[in-house]
Amino acid sequence: MSAETAWLGIDIGTQSVRALAASGDGAILGSGQAPLASHRGAGRHEQDPRQWWKAVGAACRQAMADIDQDRVAGLAVCGTSGTVLLADRQLRPLSAGIMYDDHRATGQVGTVNDIGAALWRRMGYGRMQAVWALPKILWLTAEAEPGALVFHQADFITSLMAGQRTAADTSNALKSGCDLVAEDWDGALIAALGLDPAVLPRLVRPGTEIGRVCIESAAHCGLRPGTPILAGMTDGCAAQLGSGAVTVGSWNSVLGTTLILKGTSSALVPDGSGAVYSHRSPLGEWLPGGASSSGAGAIARLLPGLDPAALEAAAAARPLPLPAYPLASERGSAFLSRRPRPKPFSRAGNAG
Repeated sequence: MSAETAWLGIDIGTQSVRALAASGDGAILGSGQAPLASHRGAGRHEQDPRQWWKAVGAACRQAMADIDQDRVAGLAVCGTSGTVLLADRQLRPLSAGIMYDDHRATGQVGTVNDIGAALWRRMGYGRMQAVWALPKILWLTAEAEPGALVFHQADFITSLMAGQRTAADTSNALKSGCDLVAEDWDGALIAALGLDPAVLPRLVRPGTEIGRVCIESAAHCGLRPGTPILAGMTDGCAAQLGSGAVTVGSWNSVLGTTLILKGTSSALVPDGSGAVYSHRSPLGEWLPGGASSSGAGAIARLLPGLDPAALEAAAAARPLPLPAYPLASERGSAFLSRRPRPKPFSRAGNAG
């Protein structure tokens, strides 16, 4: 691939949106970042989808500041796995962004696991957790106004990029109940759950072109109108592919707000507890792995409002005792076994 070609990746994380432009040979051409704020409490974790879009524009404009827009051959968006929202056909949010560790769908997860048991077994994870997307979709749509559509975080942003609803990638749709062998929704299952299939997005394999940047969004993001939009993956899968861990037997871990571990396998890896689940790579291999609530997000939860740069300087001067098990979420961890009430700790014996 020519070094003259540039590609833009957009990562919607928990605490910020990051954009990175790179040439075809891997050279970094530009980068940008914009902060995000969360609203947490009593099992809730929400973000404002309009804030996502504002931050995407700011991060992309920074990344593209010194790059010829005509060089960009395409862009892709990755988002947090299991984050969903409702929006109308004009792409106006009708709900908050219900985040990946929001626990409010505990009343729906039993129904999801009873009705979907056969498919969940075939998919290897055996059962869904309350924080997965499908229970939250049932919770959201139970009292939704007519015309409300279901979006994952990533395909909501690509839809705004295109100015119309785009397809979702099968990676982000895993926790929404996608059949990863058929690479589509299971129509009978969707009907049994009482969902209207029209509210769900069309599904495509990661890497598929799903639209073009519209004129209004091009100005917002500093891009050329007509720039191709490619279906991405969840943030953990995107990190794995970016690390080069794409051959069978290779593994990659990422420590961010949470800790993620994923590998590449020629076959689906079953785990009936749901702690380990397998995505599909764009080439068809399986990507088994899991995520923990242990990670840097514990800092934002336990020390809200403090300056991360100041905390980093203080930590460098006085390292914390190890080992430590900090938790970004108030409830639950699944790495690589499910623990509904884990207790954070450090060697000094402090829990929080």
